[in-house]
Amino acid sequence: MIKVITFDLDDTLWDIGPVITKANRLMLVWMQQHAPKFSETYDHQGIDALRDEIWQQQPQLKHDLSQIRIALIQLGLERCGYPFAASLAQAAFEVYFSARNDVLLFDGAQQQLQALGKHYTVGALTNGNADLQRVGLDHLFDFYFSSAQVGVSKPDPKFFDAALQHTGLPPQAFIHIGDHPQHDIAGAQAAGMHTIWMNPNNAVWPAGQTTPSQEIQNLHQLSDAVAKIHGH
Repeated sequence: MIKVITFDLDDTLWDIGPVITKANRLMLVWMQQHAPKFSETYDHQGIDALRDEIWQQQPQLKHDLSQIRIALIQLGLERCGYPFAASLAQAAFEVYFSARNDVLLFDGAQQQLQALGKHYTVGALTNGNADLQRVGLDHLFDFYFSSAQVGVSKPDPKFFDAALQHTGLPPQAFIHIGDHPQHDIAGAQAAGMHTIWMNPNNAVWPAGQTTPSQEIQNLHQLSDAVAKIHGH
């Protein structure tokens, strides 16, 4: 008997690529006013390089995207010679984070969440740092776990264990929906959950990997996919 539906967020309920591009751009525009040397020194690729450096320097942060972002901004500001780099980095991050949560939901997302919430406990399981309150969806979720909270990232079994422990229900009572074959589908399968692969681009399922319980191309197909699993 299915009792819980969990969702990945980025690239499952919205397209994250354009959002991150815009957030970086707005942060660099803000930097032009408040720390122009940073904008002159670092473009999008430069920011990615700083992030990679932080991953190597501070591996303990690898599951916390917000702290990684603040640390890379601070590192860049320090290299540009700015005093008070920590407070500047926090202000710049707020510009970035506000834009990062300004997402365009996939068609049907809100309706599906509302409909499923009438019959199931609905949770979010994300490796990202989306703020559901800022996104405007927090009222549609009963619980939320991020990699920063749990201290590990999907597909680590400990991540899915957090949801199991929170609900006190067995994995067979769960359906997890996500776009990533490894992080979402394989991770949830290893935990014993049912799975639905969100595949809007009609990608080919990786050879040799256990197929998901159901596959959908858009969120309008979600209710039927859930019903098929529930009916088994």
